[in-house]
Amino acid sequence: MREAMETKDLIAIAGIGVTFLVSSANLVYSLRSNKRTVFVNTVTTSRLKWIDSLRDKVSEFIAVTVRLLDPDTASEKRDVGALLLQRDTLLHQIVLHLNPNDPTDQKIRTLVDHVRELTDRGVFSDELADGLRKLRDATGDYLKKEWNRVKKESTGTQS
Repeated sequence: MREAMETKDLIAIAGIGVTFLVSSANLVYSLRSNKRTVFVNTVTTSRLKWIDSLRDKVSEFIAVTVRLLDPDTASEKRDVGALLLQRDTLLHQIVLHLNPNDPTDQKIRTLVDHVRELTDRGVFSDELADGLRKLRDATGDYLKKEWNRVKKESTGTQS
């Protein structure tokens, strides 16, 4: 009977050992998976904040540019110096949001610089209105592309 208990004890010990190994492997896998999930969530959250910030900066840049040269506000007393400072600050913030090595980003930068040059002429022209539309549309397309990238990354697929 003593031999039967020893065999039974060995089977129990082997079962405990196998359970320990499986549990340990599961723990290691879970820790790695959680670390990856936290990283993806952090990147996704940061990218969403960046998207919102760029959208806000570009829309405010367009609004300030229009306000600066809008003929309908000519009769109102405007602080042109403050509007120019705000426009230039927004311009630099937009440029700093963009990747200096990405062609799409640089297209937006070129459009922003072009709008500034047109604004410096002091006349609200059709060319300026067209430049503002192009800037708005290019930024919208760019933000949509970034949003799609965020969605792909959040589901675990890389672009």
